[in-house]
Amino acid sequence: MTQDTPPPTLRPMTEQDLPALHALTVEVGWAHRPEDWRFVCEVGHGVVACDGAGRVIGSALWWPFGPDFGTVGMIIVSPRLQAKGTGRRLMQWLFDRAGDRVLQLNATPAGLRLYRSEGFREIGRIHQHQGPVQPVPAVAAAGWVRPISAEDWPRVHDLDRQAYGAERSAALDGLAIRSAGFGYEVDGDLLGFSLCRPFGRGHVVGPIVAPDGAAAIALLQAHLEEHAGRFLRVDTPDDGAFADQLAAAGLARVDTVVTMRRGDRPAASPSARIFGLINQALG
Repeated sequence: MTQDTPPPTLRPMTEQDLPALHALTVEVGWAHRPEDWRFVCEVGHGVVACDGAGRVIGSALWWPFGPDFGTVGMIIVSPRLQAKGTGRRLMQWLFDRAGDRVLQLNATPAGLRLYRSEGFREIGRIHQHQGPVQPVPAVAAAGWVRPISAEDWPRVHDLDRQAYGAERSAALDGLAIRSAGFGYEVDGDLLGFSLCRPFGRGHVVGPIVAPDGAAAIALLQAHLEEHAGRFLRVDTPDDGAFADQLAAAGLARVDTVVTMRRGDRPAASPSARIFGLINQALG
């Protein structure tokens, strides 16, 4: 952008932008397919930045999870136009619409400086594991892992709300038509679940919600067996036994991003934990 070039214009994201949005992720080397973009757009609200010819050169989305909390993500500016203030303008568009909500995101190194300047602070790490699934010995667990049925979905919503600490019904409903999953049951009570859907180069497992690491590994094992030899991805905050099991199964840690939050929120319930994210944008 030269000194005489007007700044990009911002407008709400529409379904017609999907091809241009996919091209934008290809340009920055992200794995998202057009269908992956469709999912995040359907359950969230987005903005695009356009150049003088109307071409999409930037994007940002946010997802409201109840009246007090939301996440932001898919914040991309074409490498040709970075460091021109477009990213900050996209963020301000999100802030204006999110209102007083506490906001959370997962930041790549390229975005850390911008997000810190906008009031986000670091609260954790997310580790990206992926690769072709290799066989691993089964790990014993106290519960029974079985496929999720339609009757389980109210309990799935409840478990996710406990573990995440916010209402993600729209995202879960979007996943329901795209995913297959397993439940973790003890004495007839569903205590955990995991969902798997096509994404990027293969499939992604997430969210994974479980009462403890052993239950999370048991859920993971069901997906490993189902996808033996195929490409699988899991984004996890765990850096212990669950992460070790991912690595042992051929899902190497290939990247780590920083979880950041703007504002404060109550801690989630200790009875259920997030071991795998829906994706890095939605948490």
